[in-house]
Amino acid sequence: MATNFLEATGGSTAGYFSATVTLMSTELVSLGSSLTAISASTFTSSGNFGQAIWGDVWVQFGGSFTGSAGSNIAGWFLRSPDGGTTFETQLSSAAPMPRPPDFLIPISTKAYASTNICYGSGLVKMPWAPFKVYIQNAGSSNTLPSSATAYTTINLGPVAVQY
Repeated sequence: MATNFLEATGGSTAGYFSATVTLMSTELVSLGSSLTAISASTFTSSGNFGQAIWGDVWVQFGGSFTGSAGSNIAGWFLRSPDGGTTFETQLSSAAPMPRPPDFLIPISTKAYASTNICYGSGLVKMPWAPFKVYIQNAGSSNTLPSSATAYTTINLGPVAVQY
């Protein structure tokens, strides 16, 4: 018998519907203030997230980093209407998309270490089309950490809700 209003945890030990996914890592090395980066990988709902509808997004810093007032990491899902060949176009390498971000990760003014994590501003709706991730180091006067051994990463944990 179906149960109403449950969060399905799937088989992930972290409590997510399926295994968490690193969306970006090496692309973020030394990403300067207001600059942007695009993921090297293409992701799909069925191939990477177990067809989960929602995602929990966070950043983990790959070294020491201190945010500035009003700092955030803005993120967009660049969708592909043709299955992964052509993607939504960003304005330029130093400008945000011409639409609101799909997620924001607020960064405080504290000093972060390589084990510190900052979660996004709530669950994000996952795109069904294949996509790449476009990130802007927004509102920060600081460059993201550079490390050859512990990269700053943008991660996503798939979440499923059963109704």
